Amino acid sequence: MALPTFFIIGAPKAGTTSLHHYLDQHPEVQMSAVKEPQFFSGPANGIPYRMGRIEDLGRYEELFDPAVRVRGEATAEYAVSPRRAGVPERIKAMVPEAKFIYLVRDPVPRTVSNYKMMVALKGERRSLREALGDFSDLRSPYISPSLYATQLELYLRQFPADRVLVLDQADLRSDRMPALRRVFSFLDVDPEVESAGFGEELLTSQEWREYPDGYADFVAKRVAPLFRWIPAGFRRSVRGAVERRLWPSVDTSMDDELRERLEERFAPEAERLRQLTGQQFAGWSV
Repeated sequence: MALPTFFIIGAPKAGTTSLHHYLDQHPEVQMSAVKEPQFFSGPANGIPYRMGRIEDLGRYEELFDPAVRVRGEATAEYAVSPRRAGVPERIKAMVPEAKFIYLVRDPVPRTVSNYKMMVALKGERRSLREALGDFSDLRSPYISPSLYATQLELYLRQFPADRVLVLDQADLRSDRMPALRRVFSFLDVDPEVESAGFGEELLTSQEWREYPDGYADFVAKRVAPLFRWIPAGFRRSVRGAVERRLWPSVDTSMDDELRERLEERFAPEAERLRQLTGQQFAGWSV
């Protein structure tokens, strides 16, 4: 039995699925077969877990190969306190030498992308303005994940700064190999490894639509396994064409007033993140 040696802790909608995939291509790294095991998420506190949470320690340890020195998992909700509180403390108690990769993204489009996901997969039917509210609910799935400095500080209270790598999703998308080499060096594995899989990008949300309740789970559990033999690109093309005819795209229109309010809400967090990391995040809106 074994535990992970590192964690991808977030942020949601900032590329964690893609990074999990890239790391899984590295011959010196073993990623958990289940992404988002959520083992360290803690008590539900009235907020449902994502489907597939693993709570049993024995089942969690089965996700990792003790013969591989560098083992990891990715759970984006490990950095959404107070929505999921106490995660750094729980990890420290069991994996005191852990390393962490924290993917971040311009907080305004990250928040909007999070809303698109909730509409498509979780039955959110409020408008974007209604869903965001007045930004005061820190248990909101839209606000707390974009408070990057607050989330990072919680980990820095438990772990040395050199055990946490903060990575801008923009670098992972536009300058991928240098970004991956930073990650590989941080994890102390060969930084020069190359793979055809590094060219792929997973779970882009441009095609998400207002699916009926239960549709996404039905496709994942019943439909997708029947068609895995068909090339992925062709599957996505056919599915996209069908869904465009059946359901409207997610409306994420935002007037200037709402955008300015979001920028004002996240600007202090972004500035603190720059101070904590020494990174500029120059392409961000805040």
